[in-house]
Amino acid sequence: MRISFVFCLIFFSIWAQAQSLLSTQGQDIVNEQGEVVILRGMGLGGWMLQEGYMLKTASFANPQHQIMDRIVDVVGQEKMEAFYDKWLENHVTKEDIDSLSAWGFNSVRLPMHYNLYTLPIEEEPVPGQNTWLDKGFDITDDLIAWCADNEMYVILDMHATPGGQGFDEGISDYDPSKPSLFESQLNQEKLASLWKKLAERYKDEKWVAGYDLINEPNWNLPGGTLLRAIYGRVTDSIRTVDQEHILFIEGNWFANDFTGLTPPWDEQLVYSPHKYWSTNDQESIQWVLDIRETHNVPLYLGESGENSNQWFRDAIHLLESHNIGWAWWPMKKVDDIAGPLSATRTDGYQDLLNYWGGTGPKPSPAVAEATLMELADNFKMQNCTVEPGVIDAMFRQVQSDETLPYTELTIPGTIHSAYYDLGSDGNAYNDLQSGNFHVSTGNFTAWNSGWTFRNDGVDMEPSMDPQNDLGVNVGWLDKGEWMKYTLQNVETGRYRIELRTAGGQTGGRFHFEADGAVITDSPTVNFTGDFQGWQTTTIQNVAIYDDMESIVFYVDNPGFNVGHFEFVKIGEITDLPTIFQGGKVDENTIISFNTNKYLNQDDQTLKLSDFIVSVNGNEFVPVNASFNEGNERFINLVITEEIIFSDIVRVSYSGNEIASIDGSELEPFTNELVKNNLPSFFIIPTRIQAEDYTTHEGIQLETTTDAGGGQNIGFLDVGDYADYDVFIPQAGSYRITYRNASEGGSGAVRLSLIDENNQEITIDETSFSSTGGWQTWFSTESNVSLPSGRFTMRLTITQPLFNINWMDFDLLSSTNEEILSFDIYPNPVGDLLILGLSPKKFKRALIIDVAGQQHMGLNNVRKSFNVSSLLPGYYILRLEDEEGRVYVSSFIKA
Repeated sequence: MRISFVFCLIFFSIWAQAQSLLSTQGQDIVNEQGEVVILRGMGLGGWMLQEGYMLKTASFANPQHQIMDRIVDVVGQEKMEAFYDKWLENHVTKEDIDSLSAWGFNSVRLPMHYNLYTLPIEEEPVPGQNTWLDKGFDITDDLIAWCADNEMYVILDMHATPGGQGFDEGISDYDPSKPSLFESQLNQEKLASLWKKLAERYKDEKWVAGYDLINEPNWNLPGGTLLRAIYGRVTDSIRTVDQEHILFIEGNWFANDFTGLTPPWDEQLVYSPHKYWSTNDQESIQWVLDIRETHNVPLYLGESGENSNQWFRDAIHLLESHNIGWAWWPMKKVDDIAGPLSATRTDGYQDLLNYWGGTGPKPSPAVAEATLMELADNFKMQNCTVEPGVIDAMFRQVQSDETLPYTELTIPGTIHSAYYDLGSDGNAYNDLQSGNFHVSTGNFTAWNSGWTFRNDGVDMEPSMDPQNDLGVNVGWLDKGEWMKYTLQNVETGRYRIELRTAGGQTGGRFHFEADGAVITDSPTVNFTGDFQGWQTTTIQNVAIYDDMESIVFYVDNPGFNVGHFEFVKIGEITDLPTIFQGGKVDENTIISFNTNKYLNQDDQTLKLSDFIVSVNGNEFVPVNASFNEGNERFINLVITEEIIFSDIVRVSYSGNEIASIDGSELEPFTNELVKNNLPSFFIIPTRIQAEDYTTHEGIQLETTTDAGGGQNIGFLDVGDYADYDVFIPQAGSYRITYRNASEGGSGAVRLSLIDENNQEITIDETSFSSTGGWQTWFSTESNVSLPSGRFTMRLTITQPLFNINWMDFDLLSSTNEEILSFDIYPNPVGDLLILGLSPKKFKRALIIDVAGQQHMGLNNVRKSFNVSSLLPGYYILRLEDEEGRVYVSSFIKA
């Protein structure tokens, strides 16, 4: 097992009931008591039917018959058959089913290969007749008995039909040299006969949920006529012996094209689509919800998976919110993180893969046989690695945002970076990429770039650090990413934190927080020239308290990998002075800062005059100062000036009356920077990239070839919309330029503003003409009148088909006063920009580049301000005074 406790996650068995046959009732699957049953299952892929990608052979042997041929090449026919006997014996056992039940699954989907139950048509002694084989039936009997012991249902899934049901060879063991299911009447007859045999054997078995007649057909079947006919023939065959069990029906093209398969032709019929790599919003499943509603028939998602834990959580939450059961895929693979169980890829097996792939020598028959038998043994439940995060995501995380400790962590002690909490993105960690949505977006995303150890968005890879006994490090770090570590036992004291880091680039920085407060400085990771060039980065004099529940590792600037953190106690907290440690702005007028030590909140007075808050260099005395009742490290300051996301905020303290709980006075500090966490918004006039929405419905993204690159929104339908948070400082007339493209049709949008009272007003309705291509871009202009204020701007699709890359907003005239000009000097400017106006206070200043992109938004500007952070180039400065007058000038940043 990967960790010492297979989990504090062992789930409550989420349901238990007496044996009860399932049936359909309207849009639901119900038991004999009429109770709705949501099937939560695991697909037992790779057991009866191997697929190349599960064994790392897909590049040279994808379907099972090719894998068998490769095995015969190294060990011969007899040893190959012995390997498969052992494989079938080990891959799924009662221990596997017991574990699935304990984790919360109430069903399994059995992917069957027909050739374990009957001979291929070309091997039948008498053409047109069926020879029945005991092996498949015996395995199925055992599985049903194990599931019955655990009160779990079995869905029998014909995963490999006689002849194979599609061009994708791997999923059905299709051999193009032989007739497929759709090309052979004999194969169709064999399929119907096999289902009749199965139904006759299991017609009285109530722990069989039903029969999944054909897995993922993928063949050119115009109108679905032939597929419907085969389904009808199989249905008739089954109903001669079993009138009660559910029939699960999959559409063509990997289960999702139900053309010709509606309306339902049987009273006990469930439509069973599959879902992979798409967005987890209602739009992604609306098409099948419509089928359910139109035909009053239940749905069951027969396959999903092969994605991140976050994707699993969100997909299952979506499905269950619509009362749809599911089965994940698959349970086991070689050396994998995306399933609940993983079998070890040994060095010997890698040597075998190298030979088969043409990059290594051929092993001897004895070595190859031992390697294959070891592989079969590695698939035993007790020899597999459990992926606890996968199971946690599929059950507990669907219902809760709370995190759980991955393993027991103590301070003092060593904490491996890979041991962050079990939980979802935004709760246990934050990562810029936490799933693969390429079916919706057209862009593949590696949610774990190293494909190592865990299945979350946190990127990991094997570590070559000789001091890292776990053998794994976290890498591919981006600014703003973080990982949370829940603690079980903490000793109060003064600590040194020693981190194993590798500085592959310059400028990497990080810090730690505890229970919401900054507890360390933000040191720079020394450049080592390689992301596996390991060193120790040390933070001295950290105050740790025994009531700390968690710590969070934050990335302030990327460019490094991290292995583990060692917390070494070096003294007592009383040895430390009380100092400013960090601060933040989470509300528009409230600044919070924290000290390194807990503050004595009793009998202490906070004098307003002891504090200064600086916003973009303009100083304010707070109107209120208070201790934070929820966290003894914090002091809250309130000012009357409203802060926005782009403001630079600093705080100073000059008093001597604040002390920590151990009596040491808070040392004065000057102009300490606090983190501005306020949500960003677009300040108009500016350019808004279409993909930078805050929320959306039905929007999909794709890579654009338009100038500037990036992404555009596309695949748009009527009613789809995207929302953008905007601030319009100046009411007036504006020109909107839409960057649009369309291959052949026209399109139209409605642009509206939604205020804080949820009142929506339409500001523009524009139509687009065809540009001759989906990536042939044209600019469409429209003049509008905009009010001032904060709004949600909604772009709604009123007519497809088109793409949008961006929207540009230009101020034409102000409704307050004419736009006034003024001088700036020096011009070109270096660091300090001086206004050529009589001294006065300006309410707001905006600096915009020639593309319309905002670079600085400043409040309460007077005579000058610092522009050293700007890159060289041409800029426009826009000022607004207290009376609403607008002043505009341009300058060059040298």
